[in-house]
Amino acid sequence: MLLTFALIFLLGYLGYRIFSFLHIPGGAVTGSLVILAIITSQGVEWVELPSYVTTFFQVIVGVVIGSKFSREKLSTMKSLLVPGLLSSAWMICISIAVGLLLAKVTGIELGSALYGSVPGGLFEMGLIALSFNLSVPIVTLLQFVRIISINISVPLIVSKCNHVEKTEAQCQAMADIEKNENSNDKANIFNILSALLFGGIGGFTAKYFGLPVGGMLGAMVVVGILRTIGVPLKELPQWLILCTQIVLGGYLGTTFTPEMVATLQTLLFPILFFSIFVVINGLFIGFLFHRILKWDLATSLLATAAGGVTLMTLTAMEVNADPIKVSLLHSLRLVIILLTMPTLIACII
Repeated sequence: MLLTFALIFLLGYLGYRIFSFLHIPGGAVTGSLVILAIITSQGVEWVELPSYVTTFFQVIVGVVIGSKFSREKLSTMKSLLVPGLLSSAWMICISIAVGLLLAKVTGIELGSALYGSVPGGLFEMGLIALSFNLSVPIVTLLQFVRIISINISVPLIVSKCNHVEKTEAQCQAMADIEKNENSNDKANIFNILSALLFGGIGGFTAKYFGLPVGGMLGAMVVVGILRTIGVPLKELPQWLILCTQIVLGGYLGTTFTPEMVATLQTLLFPILFFSIFVVINGLFIGFLFHRILKWDLATSLLATAAGGVTLMTLTAMEVNADPIKVSLLHSLRLVIILLTMPTLIACII
């Protein structure tokens, strides 16, 4: 088990470095996933990691998501609650429709098609698929193609549309990021362990009661609530987040067996088509937010794109949009999707 874990991390780190060198977004997850998928597709077999190991890494992911919330951001979060609920409801409905259609057209297992279509994050949805014994390669491929499509197209569209000067919100976000980086540099072992302790209590308790991806959801809810009511839990250091992304991405990559890769090759075109549809849907919602809520166009497009929190927030700062709105709306939508989709999909299938 230890040898398998070490190999997954080392090979995943190699994939991360290659993707970072090539400036491919999300290299920690996608790079490790791709290189382990390539190796596994050649017939290499891996020892399955114990459930408590994967649950521990789920807890880390949950703590990271829960740390997006804080007492200082509570007023902003309240103002974004209605837009967040509306955009989440719309995306959930569209994702379910896309998943149902994709399953009917391609013959993909319904559960895998639905989780692959939901904009909930590559390794978050991959972990859920793993816990339900669904096809992790299909789910991660759907998520991967969608994320790459969004990461390439949306920043280009936004940069063409946006010509606004640097905003006060952007300056504040830059200050927050610098503050977080400084605090992460100074974080001691007690700060790390306290966040992981509370997250672990929530995560392993949720896991014990059989909640899907309980490690992640339990930790996310507990840490999010504690930070919102003012408990001074520190954000996890970047090195720990990076290691978690590499391990989880690599672990998901070990599910790409030769038989599964042969199946995926026949699905590439329909998956690409449906991914483009999801990108267009996000742009449609963004233009609606721009007209109805009177947000600037760049902020609207980035806040409603079905991409990741980190990349969309960084893009917002680069194109002079409002990164605070973008970050909080993405975080809020991710929490709503993670809390509701397992139950909704369980009812459908």
